[in-house]
Amino acid sequence: MGSSDSALAADRLRVDGVLVQHFRESGLSGPRWDQFHRQLLGYGLTFVTKLVRSGAMFSRCGRHGRFLHQQEIPLQEAEELASDAVYEGFVYFRDRGLLGREWSVERGQPLNEYFVNACVLAFPNVYRRWQTQAHGWQDVRLVDSLASLEHVVAEGTPEDAVIEQQAANAAFATLSEDGRRLLFLHDQGYSHAEIAELVRLTPRAVEGRIRRARLAVRRRPEEER
Repeated sequence: MGSSDSALAADRLRVDGVLVQHFRESGLSGPRWDQFHRQLLGYGLTFVTKLVRSGAMFSRCGRHGRFLHQQEIPLQEAEELASDAVYEGFVYFRDRGLLGREWSVERGQPLNEYFVNACVLAFPNVYRRWQTQAHGWQDVRLVDSLASLEHVVAEGTPEDAVIEQQAANAAFATLSEDGRRLLFLHDQGYSHAEIAELVRLTPRAVEGRIRRARLAVRRRPEEER
């Protein structure tokens, strides 16, 4: 970054700092806040929609340590996912960045960049809800949903791979509804603690049930060979 670019970036941060100080003092109210709020949401929706449509959102999430299994998202649904991510990102931006004073000039990140990052951090939960609600965890193919769990790995011919996949799908189908749900949530990146909260179990109970379900899926294809 050249000296002129550095000066522009510093000026931008100073302006952002003045705005944030005003917003905090006004309690996030008044005409200036309303205008800023609308402009920020408009900017975020345009930017995040492009990220979701292009698939770049998944790599951005990965850079934040939030790895997602990417599925094709229809155009209309991409806009809805982006809208939800922007809304939840704005809640994070408002509550933690501004009111919680997480954002500061000293951190060196412009407000709009901080907001986009908040939207990126919000996207995994939005995406997981979309997968669960729109498609249902029951409909996720085992070969996709268990890829990161190191279950069935076919090293032979394409015909062998088909047989392995069919056997694994059959094994997955024999699991209880509870077992299928736990494996799907685990594969989508939820921690044991997060799953426990969703299904009203203790983290230790979740860990044990996932372990038993994984063993059951592994054993079934081996038994049928």
